[in-house]
Amino acid sequence: MQKPKEAMVFDIQSFSLHDGPGIRTAVFMKGCSLNCFWCHNPESWNTEPELQFYQNKCISCGTCAVICPNNVDGKPAMFTENCELCAKCAQNCYSQAIMLAGYKISVPELMKKLLSDRDIFEQSGGGVTFTGGEPLLQGDFLLEALQACKKENISTAVETALCAPWKAVESVLPYVDLMMCDIKTVNDQKHVEGTGQSNRLILENIKGICEAGANVLFRTPVIPGFNDDTESMNEIAGFIKLLENLHKIELLPFHGICSGKYSSLNRSFKAEALISPTREKMNELAGIFVKNNISVII
Repeated sequence: MQKPKEAMVFDIQSFSLHDGPGIRTAVFMKGCSLNCFWCHNPESWNTEPELQFYQNKCISCGTCAVICPNNVDGKPAMFTENCELCAKCAQNCYSQAIMLAGYKISVPELMKKLLSDRDIFEQSGGGVTFTGGEPLLQGDFLLEALQACKKENISTAVETALCAPWKAVESVLPYVDLMMCDIKTVNDQKHVEGTGQSNRLILENIKGICEAGANVLFRTPVIPGFNDDTESMNEIAGFIKLLENLHKIELLPFHGICSGKYSSLNRSFKAEALISPTREKMNELAGIFVKNNISVII
């Protein structure tokens, strides 16, 4: 008997209202091919589990140091080269100041969770959304999970940057009711500067899924100093107008409430000094899409 596919996830959230229509269960998968400097989920970057430490929750009980097999001078080895990621500190942290971001789950285990939420899906018109990170980097699991969802008549959505091989994208399309695709910028050089990767593959994949007749919702994070100008939005609108079908776009204003996640991972947040765009600014940018006959959501 073939072993069920497994994936590395860092969270599964029920009652999500911002990851597709209705009330949804969001499956956050680990691993990403981009490195956006404004990323709201830095715990999604790596493909392996990692520790998070929230200083404000720590009660200084010292249990983590006592239980750590590689403690030095009464301190746990967390965030040092001596850390073996055994997760004993997280497992025994009374205040949950130390947490392990990342664990494996199989398709049957995931389906058990999703089926327990099915009544909510049916009453609200919701379903499951696979997000991340980049779900398509764990394409075998994603495909099997989507197929299992369709057998149970659970509505499916995939939130993706589409920075993945076309083969992985194409294989899941028959089982996805809604593709939620990022367009951060059309300008390739700017995309490299902001995410560390070219957008050529992304734009080609977008053309491909539109030609395949997928139901697409574009999502653009509005990042001050990066793409919050009329030129950037006009370029995005122009690109969308050239696609096979005209699809909606959602503009997502930057916010910095994720800064605590960076601190918990012992990383710096490069966008920490940015200020969220005003409602007036968002309306101004949305107007560009309205003028191009593109339905826009803020």
